[in-house]
Amino acid sequence: LFAGCGGSSSEASPSTATSTTVARQAAPLTASRLACLPNCANADLRSVTLQSQDLVRADFSGADLSDAKIYPGPLLFRTNFTGANLSRALVAQGEFQEVNFEGANLTGVTFGRMNGIGANFTDANLTDAMFIRVLASQVNFTGANLTGARIRDTTFSRSTFSNTTCPNGTKTNTGCWLG
Repeated sequence: LFAGCGGSSSEASPSTATSTTVARQAAPLTASRLACLPNCANADLRSVTLQSQDLVRADFSGADLSDAKIYPGPLLFRTNFTGANLSRALVAQGEFQEVNFEGANLTGVTFGRMNGIGANFTDANLTDAMFIRVLASQVNFTGANLTGARIRDTTFSRSTFSNTTCPNGTKTNTGCWLG
């Protein structure tokens, strides 16, 4: 099954909208492979479900992946989510390396059972995010907002915290989960 990367609903006027367009807006999109890969920049992928996807070097910069479900076993290698909207998304049961979430909206996102090295969350909004059973190293949280984030059974080793807002609202340059 291939899924389009759909533009906004403004691409079709109300008089030319088809029942397929209406159905796509009303129902979540499920895909085993996105037609736009590897370049899904600025794509409208709200509520998409991606199962067992290898998103190696995929570009989702500026894309709307709000309410998306990316599981099980995503391989995120040099995947670009710069400025993307992943609010309320679920990213679970996979591995990552050198993933870029710079400036992304990750409000309410859940990362679960993920392992990897090198994630960039510079200036990302991680308000109310959940990290459950994440084992990560060399994560950059410079300027990230983690207000209200919940962290359970998670380790961020050799990671950078600079002007980072911790879950309790305090700013830090040394780490949020020490002590």
